[in-house]
Amino acid sequence: MSVKLTPEQVEQIKRHGEQTFPEECGGLLLGVVVDGARVIREILPLENVRKDSRHNRVELDPRDYLRAEREAAKRDLGVWGYYHSHPNHPAIPSGFDLEHAPFIEWSYLIVSVRDGKAEELRAWRVREDRSQFDEDTLTVTETSSAKLST
Repeated sequence: MSVKLTPEQVEQIKRHGEQTFPEECGGLLLGVVVDGARVIREILPLENVRKDSRHNRVELDPRDYLRAEREAAKRDLGVWGYYHSHPNHPAIPSGFDLEHAPFIEWSYLIVSVRDGKAEELRAWRVREDRSQFDEDTLTVTETSSAKLST
């Protein structure tokens, strides 16, 4: 399965990472599944509520997730992924990321932010046996995600 974003959504994720540097940021990917692809309709930046190690860990408030899931459902969307930043580290998932990846159905996006400037954005998915991440196909399309059919 792949994940599809617009250039504006990519920029939104990158900006979030730059704004929170040198701390990690995180958010949710709301969208639909079309022809085997997670088509992202909305990027939902969320606050990192972690009290310690914010430079290499992010924690989202479960209440924010619940609110996002409810709002997405009202608009016939689902939560199909999660993104976070890696300050001064590559956009490659860590062991901690694997241990804390809640769903194998999601795409996990990581943006590398080097010295305050967002660089690469990569997509990952968790294997069914939860043994590791595999790189997912990330497609950036000029078509507005709001105009894609479901």
